Amino acid sequence: MKANELPINDFLKSQEVQFVIPVYQRNYDWTTSECKQLLDDILAIGKAEKGTHFIGSIVFVYENAFTTGSVKELVIIDGQQRLTTVNILYAALHRFAKQAGKEKEA
Repeated sequence: MKANELPINDFLKSQEVQFVIPVYQRNYDWTTSECKQLLDDILAIGKAEKGTHFIGSIVFVYENAFTTGSVKELVIIDGQQRLTTVNILYAALHRFAKQAGKEKEA
């Protein structure tokens, strides 16, 4: 197993990548409480201007056998709840910025 440290923004901006949740993984089941805790942690780090915060590992498998065309499939083994929640936060922030007329921020 090879571990690399990578900011979540960089991980999510990877080109030609599809995240795959295998059928044996539990469904997304974070409640508002867990989502709020993650958001509060992110906001606290932003206010402290520390720049980084460990939100936990995201474990995935990438093998050429999963590749179809030019899109790499990353099978998420651990971190699905956090990864999904961060994507939901990004979508909500994007929608909020668009509705507020802040195209640049969106």
